[in-house]
Amino acid sequence: MDLFTEIQDRLESKKFLKTSQTFSNGASFEIDDGIIFVKTNFDNIAVDMLNGEFCSLKKIAETQTIRVPEPYFVIADPNSNGGALVVEFLNMQPVTNWKKLGSDLADLHMFNSILGRKKLRLESWIGKPPPSTELPENIESTMNKNIKLNIPDDIIQNVDHVEEFGFHSVTCCGKIPQNNDWHDNWIEFYARNRLNQQIDLIIENYGNRKIVEYWSELQLKIDKFFIDIMDNIEPALLHGDLWSGNITQIMNSEPVIFDPASFYGHSEYELSISKLFGGFSPVFYNEYFKKIPQQKGFKKRSELYTLFHLLNHWNHFGGSYENQSIDLMKKLTNYVF
Repeated sequence: MDLFTEIQDRLESKKFLKTSQTFSNGASFEIDDGIIFVKTNFDNIAVDMLNGEFCSLKKIAETQTIRVPEPYFVIADPNSNGGALVVEFLNMQPVTNWKKLGSDLADLHMFNSILGRKKLRLESWIGKPPPSTELPENIESTMNKNIKLNIPDDIIQNVDHVEEFGFHSVTCCGKIPQNNDWHDNWIEFYARNRLNQQIDLIIENYGNRKIVEYWSELQLKIDKFFIDIMDNIEPALLHGDLWSGNITQIMNSEPVIFDPASFYGHSEYELSISKLFGGFSPVFYNEYFKKIPQQKGFKKRSELYTLFHLLNHWNHFGGSYENQSIDLMKKLTNYVF
């Protein structure tokens, strides 16, 4: 039995016809109930990669803040190390509704923080009818005080608030599995689970020793990039790889994000790759910052977060990213605080 027969059996569909819409990483199929999209991967760690994406889509969808393709299931190829992720088919179009994309992404990033506070209020109310779940205006430490995020009561009751940085599943940024082990400290998580992991791979794969020198200096001052916001960083659910190739919109101009590599991290991290590779309208950032204003030191931290993506691309695509990575590390180590 081949992979696509396995998928058809899992769907319990008599009809399973490939449509004319094919993509480099999969294809759409017409089934009894409509159309689905099947993303295939035949890498050695394909099932882990696809499962991380499935878990990411499911977690983002739970928030009901921003549209993602609904994930159905991951299935292994019985004849190889490969597999497939089966999701809702969406008729994707270029993004024009940048305003809503920026607003919806901010809602995603605010969701966990506001959820936690609303849960706390509901759970601490004893002996009386539950209070309104609206929060005092002075609650959100890094959010615009005039912004309200309406979270339905059923979501408050059924979605868990996350208090640490990490994720419950391995996710892959490209083909590299990310270390999502939980930490209660964001700076430690970012230094160890993101930067140090990439640097270890560069040393292993390319034998580059210059990076060891700069990393030994940089890691001693990473905490200084966060000195102005140390107490205000709360775990935010992130897409994790939000470049212009992972955004779209559908017929009603509703923005959609896809191909996530999610984890709970600092919301500022999300914007670094969008700025590195471009393709986002200024309207997107304007709307985002209306809800989550830039904090002191944002520009320097954005460069620190950009370093991860340059290192990740160095590991994926080779030395063409070496000079950019080393130059940025030099710049970061020379900052005076």
